[in-house]
Amino acid sequence: MMKLLRSLLLFCLAVCCLATAAHAQITVECSIKQRFHLLYEPIIATVLVTNRAGRDITLSDTDEYQWFGFRIMGEDDHMIPPRDLHYKLAPFVVKAGETVKRTVNLNELYEMGGEGQFRIQASIYYSGLDKFFVSRPTFIDVNEGHLIWKRTAGIPEGQPNAGQMRIFSLLSHEVGETNTLYVRVEGQDDGMVYCTFPIGRILDNVQPQVEFDSNNNLYVLHLIGMRAYVLTKVTSAGEFGGQVNYSAPKTRPTLRHTVAGGLEIIGGKRENAVAPEIRANDLPKLSDRPPNIPKN
Repeated sequence: MMKLLRSLLLFCLAVCCLATAAHAQITVECSIKQRFHLLYEPIIATVLVTNRAGRDITLSDTDEYQWFGFRIMGEDDHMIPPRDLHYKLAPFVVKAGETVKRTVNLNELYEMGGEGQFRIQASIYYSGLDKFFVSRPTFIDVNEGHLIWKRTAGIPEGQPNAGQMRIFSLLSHEVGETNTLYVRVEGQDDGMVYCTFPIGRILDNVQPQVEFDSNNNLYVLHLIGMRAYVLTKVTSAGEFGGQVNYSAPKTRPTLRHTVAGGLEIIGGKRENAVAPEIRANDLPKLSDRPPNIPKN
C-alpha cells in the first residue's frame, strides 16, 4: 500500500511539473501607458509574447478561436465584444526564446464606446496545446471630459466627402495632474467619431480662441504657459495639420481673418516650427485610427 501511495504521489508531482512547464511555454504581457482616457480617444495597448517552448511555434487561427485577442470587462463584469466576431489573422511564427511585440488601438477592435473602468487582458491561443495564455490584467478609466466648444462645418468642394457635415468639439480632460485639451471630429449625419486626440495642456479658466478659415480648417489658439501659446490646425477631414509656438510678452495674441480667407496671428511672435506640446509623429494618422467609430 505504501509503495502504491508513493507511486501515486510521484505521479501527481510529475503531472504538476508538466502542467507548470506547459503553462510557462508562452508568456504574455500587456501594457497601456495611460490610465485615464477621454471617450473615443485611441487606447493603445502594447502586447509582448515570449516563446519559452524551446522550439519554434506557429500561432494560427482555428475554426473556433483567433490566436490573438483581448478579454475586456466593463463595469458589472460586462464583456466588451469585438467589432468583428469573425476577423482573421495570418499565422505567425515565434522562434524559440523570441519575444515579439504588437501594438494595437483597442477602440478600433472593440466596442469601447462607453464611460467607466475597464479591465483588460491580452489573450494568445496556441493550437499546438489547445490552450489560451493570458496576461495579467491592466485597468483604465474612460470618461467624457468637459465640453468647452462645439461647432458644425461642411467639407468643401473638391475634397473627399465634399458636402458632408462635421461636428468639431473642444474638450478638456485631466490626465494625471495635467488638464489636457482635446479635439474631436464627428459626422453629423452618420454619427461616426472620426478622431479624438490631444493638442496640449490647457490652463484653467483661460478660454481657447477657435476659428475656421475659408476651407473650414479649424485653428485653435490656446495658452500653455507663462506668455506661451500654441496654434493648432485640424483639417476639415479631421486630420492633425501641425502646431506652432507663439510668445506674447505684452498682450494676448488673437486670430484674425484675412481678406484672402486665411487667418493670421495679431500680437504674437512665432517661435518654433513645431510646438513641443505635440508632434505629428505622436499621433496616429487618420488611416491608422479607427476611421468610423460609431457611438455605442
